[in-house]
Amino acid sequence: MMSSLASFWVWALTINLIIMLLYIIGTWTHKHFSKKNVPCLKPLPVFGNMGPLAFGTKSFPEFIADVYNKLKGHKYGGFYEFLKPVVVLRDPELIKMVTIKDFEHFLDHRNLITEDSEPLFGKALFNLQGPRWRHMRSTLSPAFTSSKMKNMFTLVSECGDQMGDFLHRCINDKTMKIESCKIQRADRRLEIEMKDLFTRYTNDVITTTALGIGCDSLKNPQNEFYTMGKKITTMGTLQRLVFLGYSLSPKLMKALKLRFISDKLSDYFRSLIQKTMDTRENKGIIRPDMIHLLMQAKKGTLKNEEDDDANGTPSIKPKLEDDDIISQAFIFFFAGFETVSTLMCFASHLLAVHPDIQTRLQKEIDQTLQENDGKVTYESVHSMKYLDMVLSETLRLYPPAVFMDRKCVKTYTLPTEPSYTLQPGEGIWIPVHGIHHDPEYFPDPEKFDPERFSDENKDKIKPFTYLPFGSGPRNCIGNRFALMESKIVLVHMLSRFNFKVVSRTPIPIKITRRGLNITVDGGFWLGLEERI
Repeated sequence: MMSSLASFWVWALTINLIIMLLYIIGTWTHKHFSKKNVPCLKPLPVFGNMGPLAFGTKSFPEFIADVYNKLKGHKYGGFYEFLKPVVVLRDPELIKMVTIKDFEHFLDHRNLITEDSEPLFGKALFNLQGPRWRHMRSTLSPAFTSSKMKNMFTLVSECGDQMGDFLHRCINDKTMKIESCKIQRADRRLEIEMKDLFTRYTNDVITTTALGIGCDSLKNPQNEFYTMGKKITTMGTLQRLVFLGYSLSPKLMKALKLRFISDKLSDYFRSLIQKTMDTRENKGIIRPDMIHLLMQAKKGTLKNEEDDDANGTPSIKPKLEDDDIISQAFIFFFAGFETVSTLMCFASHLLAVHPDIQTRLQKEIDQTLQENDGKVTYESVHSMKYLDMVLSETLRLYPPAVFMDRKCVKTYTLPTEPSYTLQPGEGIWIPVHGIHHDPEYFPDPEKFDPERFSDENKDKIKPFTYLPFGSGPRNCIGNRFALMESKIVLVHMLSRFNFKVVSRTPIPIKITRRGLNITVDGGFWLGLEERI
């Protein structure tokens, strides 16, 4: 009896010691901000303030808005990304300081995913740091100038026109077999899951403008490039857990060899880009696209304004390898396939739900096309002010990146009270979605109101409160291409069709709490009917 009792107390003591040890390990950083009298959110052991994301109780946009709102009344505050203390900026002036004025102190993003654990992500522009980032940014920048956009405009517009023709035949040719289960005929109109439609469009745009490959993903819905791309960009529950795992412990995730992208998908994309480069090299093919610029950079024949330092001395540039080129092509595909198609989905949904705004936009499109003999041109698309207003307001309501991050690389004291000094390695979050939905900056923030961005009103928007593509030197390099691509598809679609609400249209929209993709539960279903 005594032996059993002693054994019980030994086990009880052991379990209590283990619990205490786990608690200490899971909370050892959680006094960081309170010790410095910095306002902060109350953390949970191990999870910090990441519980809603970890357990899927909030969508990513909801989570970011919640963090922002809980720190109301403060210019900045503390947040715990699991065990890591992170500074959350709420004040536009502080955002300006960090992203532009004192950018040299916050040169990098926090690099959770390293090259050796996930090469395609790790070597991409977004994850590169210091001089390597500067060199790659200057190398890629010429691919996104106005002249390059103009050169690629015709190719993008052809994809939009091709999509319009396909949808016209779906409506009018009853003998035409529709292979996609996400396009359904319904009494002189179509009911379409728009995410499926627009990812096929963005897939075709990327393959032709970046890779020089013709690919009609509507006529050939099961083409390999589209199906593999869909697998690469679908960030479901497993990918969400992997992302959270890297946030908690990158070393553990690396040791477990858990990755976002499977070896099969990585090998497919790497093989595709490598084959494209080899073919161009062997046959002397030259196309004014990103792959060509990167191949020039690899050879050392690419010249731009940042090649020399202030004294005219040639700068030392890191040598580009094939994997560097493949990574940039991959991230361009990843961002273009997913985020641009999501922007188009939200825009089309908002126009269907607000038919008065859709009608006004169609009038502008009709008038502009009439003035240009029915031709969709680079100049005409960029002259449409209301089209730009509609997309700007869509990006305010549903920014592609719900938050931005920066990493301190040089000691920096925030110029505000309470004072706080960031040390190298510490992270910063900028809650874009929360700022975009703050009534202090955007009255009646949940209302879809393109007039916010009219010539009369847009100058009233407080600087650094509208950040759909980031801010400063590390803003999204492809934002002009994304906007051009989105404007083109809306012009082609709205000049020929009306977006309509149908029974399967999600009203109100509910952003999914599963995965990392910003999409809606049940899909973006809309009706599409030809204009009379």
